[in-house]
Amino acid sequence: MSREFDYQWEKLPSPAIEYTTDRIRELLDYVRLPSSFFQGKLCLDAGCGNGRWTYALQQLGAKVHSFDISPEAVEQCKHVNADARILNLLDMTPNPTYDFVLSWGVLHHLADPRSGFNRVASQTKPGGILCIMVYHCDTQRVYEEGRRQWKTFTHEQRLTYCEEMVKRHGGTVHGWWDAFNPAYNWSYQPKEVEKWFKEEAFDQITLTKKYNINMRGRRKPLL
Repeated sequence: MSREFDYQWEKLPSPAIEYTTDRIRELLDYVRLPSSFFQGKLCLDAGCGNGRWTYALQQLGAKVHSFDISPEAVEQCKHVNADARILNLLDMTPNPTYDFVLSWGVLHHLADPRSGFNRVASQTKPGGILCIMVYHCDTQRVYEEGRRQWKTFTHEQRLTYCEEMVKRHGGTVHGWWDAFNPAYNWSYQPKEVEKWFKEEAFDQITLTKKYNINMRGRRKPLL
């Protein structure tokens, strides 16, 4: 599975994934938490890609552990976090020690997203915050044709198709490739994702963005 993601991280640079102050602003917009929340916190970037959110969390004063299934992504993340490691999210064992766990744009590419949610939830300490992003059912129509055709395209046709989508809809080649290339692209309604949080003993569940489902919750404190 890691090979699905290596190419985009190695060969498709994008301004949207560079380590700049834009990433800090974007992260705060996605999670809707004050910047002061992250100061001195222990955070996990689960499925870190090149580490753009790792960088943002670090700039906000957090200590961050980062991992990804893609060796190429991890090599890039090491530019900002030398301890970034290769790991399959589904291989995590319970370790409820993190103040903040982020899994952004990862779970919907797993064969079993609900099991993946269980794994990231198990890393969140009581009173800690988990934030995820998964695809929203209502926004996937623009991707459907490309996903149907993707396996029939040559490599060059895939690049051309992504370039055409940028011209028609905006975004980046990197982003469109990421939307078409993975084997799994599950999508959900917010109520389904909210149910996951409740089943894993989270409260204060908040939908922070809804084009894609950005949702966070607090692991209920121990009594």
